[in-house]
Amino acid sequence: MNIDYNILLAYGGVAKKYKKGQFIFQEDCVPGFFYQVLEGEVRMFSTNSEGKEVIQGTFKKNQSFGEPPLLLDKLYPSSAVTNTPCVIIRLRKESFLNLLNDYPEISKSVIYCFANRLYQKAIATQIRIQQTPTEKLVHFFEFLKEPEPKQKPLMIPLTRQQIADYVGLRIETVIRTLAAMHKKGLVQIVDHKLYY
Repeated sequence: MNIDYNILLAYGGVAKKYKKGQFIFQEDCVPGFFYQVLEGEVRMFSTNSEGKEVIQGTFKKNQSFGEPPLLLDKLYPSSAVTNTPCVIIRLRKESFLNLLNDYPEISKSVIYCFANRLYQKAIATQIRIQQTPTEKLVHFFEFLKEPEPKQKPLMIPLTRQQIADYVGLRIETVIRTLAAMHKKGLVQIVDHKLYY
């Protein structure tokens, strides 16, 4: 979801710089702000009891994140950390709610944004229930290609570790599986770049 920067400022939004690797909020904290990325990239993730990270989503310029717990008065189920240096605008909850009341078209875009995120979560669940590592990776790569399914080949803009975190596999398994897929012609690896 992208709310016009000037509207956010008019409702009291404040832009803040973050260094790479800096937390914006953490799991089990009380939400107090609406966040929208102005520059950079943010990663939302959860961790299991073994400390393994599961990526819930990445958010770039003009994308907002963390709204559901804010609107539901629930604790954050995930943490948000910067992947790169970032500039993020934040708006107090009360001001955000006033903005939604004053701009019905923004409220409507929130609904579509949430519907899209629910759809993405359903796809993520499908990826995780696939039986073999190859099936998981193929399903994930097809999801990445979804806006343009006939595009061949698509450069996968993720590290092997990020792929592992998205699909719930160990990085070693991802590396071995990609090598096997490369031999079968299912993926291309050129200068350490991955194409599907």
